[in-house]
Amino acid sequence: MLLVGLFVFDWNPRLLLLLYWFEAGVVVLREALQGLFAELPPSDEYRPLRAPVPLASLADVRGGFRPTRWLPPVYPRNVPYVLTGLIPWAAFWPLGGLVLSGLVVSWLDPVVAPASTAVAALAILLKQSFETADWLRTGEYEAVAATGGVSRTYLSLLFVLAFVAPFVVGLATATGFPRIALGLVLVASKVAYDALELRNPGFVHSTVFDAETVGEDSPVDAPDGEPIAEFRTDRRAVVVVAALFGVLVSVFSVTLFLVLLGGLAGMLVGGAVWGPPRGPAVGALAGVAVVVALRSAVQVVAGWVMGAYTVYRVYPDAVVEYNELTDEPQWAVARGNISEFTVADGRLRSLLPEWFGIARLKSYSGDDRLVGHVSDPEAIAEAIDATRGRRPGSAS
Repeated sequence: MLLVGLFVFDWNPRLLLLLYWFEAGVVVLREALQGLFAELPPSDEYRPLRAPVPLASLADVRGGFRPTRWLPPVYPRNVPYVLTGLIPWAAFWPLGGLVLSGLVVSWLDPVVAPASTAVAALAILLKQSFETADWLRTGEYEAVAATGGVSRTYLSLLFVLAFVAPFVVGLATATGFPRIALGLVLVASKVAYDALELRNPGFVHSTVFDAETVGEDSPVDAPDGEPIAEFRTDRRAVVVVAALFGVLVSVFSVTLFLVLLGGLAGMLVGGAVWGPPRGPAVGALAGVAVVVALRSAVQVVAGWVMGAYTVYRVYPDAVVEYNELTDEPQWAVARGNISEFTVADGRLRSLLPEWFGIARLKSYSGDDRLVGHVSDPEAIAEAIDATRGRRPGSAS
């Protein structure tokens, strides 16, 4: 397809680079998608990045759920590891595309993509889709654990592709280097890369699946039989807390880097589209708002998975948190191990809606469990008290 575009459709060499950039992004997204289906648990010792793992609380969610009947289960515990690969990619890929297209730099003419490039982009999408379908069809997901992160080599190649190659191609074009010859050099480089990838799959990726990242499941010992009482979380509280937390995390965590990067990209695009002096300012504000909104939306989805389907079950001999989405108990505390069940009270509780109830379950072993987003935590305390013969506690 690349040679056809070069010889038949007169593609510019920089258009080839733009297609390589597009394929590099699609490959990362494909591998991230596959990581969601990895069936084995990641190792507790495995840390793909030194920085904090995003959405780390999802790593503790047990079980998975089927998005559709014809797909295998997706495991929420894999999401943090997938995001560790997407975050560095997100820092380079969009900005690199803006540079390659010539929209935000004055020393490159904007690339005008002909209609024929849509065919090439579609071919890339179909190729990667077939690889994912084959990976799922052969059941490879059953024997792997999700990993995260993009290797330094891959990030280096993305940097060269987006910020070095356009400059080199521009210089070669300015010196009169033939378009066909320059295009053949770029096609040969892509063929060499594909050959290396075929011989040693994932040789520049750390998103490949490695046996060293596989951990062990620690099952929850939940009682059999019917519970004495069940208490469901209030989904309004789940959404509100998650949305607010997403905004705070955008400002007071490593996500601030992406917020600033979004502002920079927005400033460049705004300046190119609307011009100074208003364009850069409007673009920067829009870029920041988009990143914060996306981060909050991601947090709401994560909060929904962790809390919207939560049921607190009180048994004669244990209290269990059960996630009906993943159909797995998340934790269980034996009744004899419960030292205290305290319900938040006082001024803070009086200012919050009734469906914002919070309590804390303490055990003699030192493990504290938060019982949150319930409309009537006192009823849980009474259910525990009814079978233990002790008075439920409260704290302000």
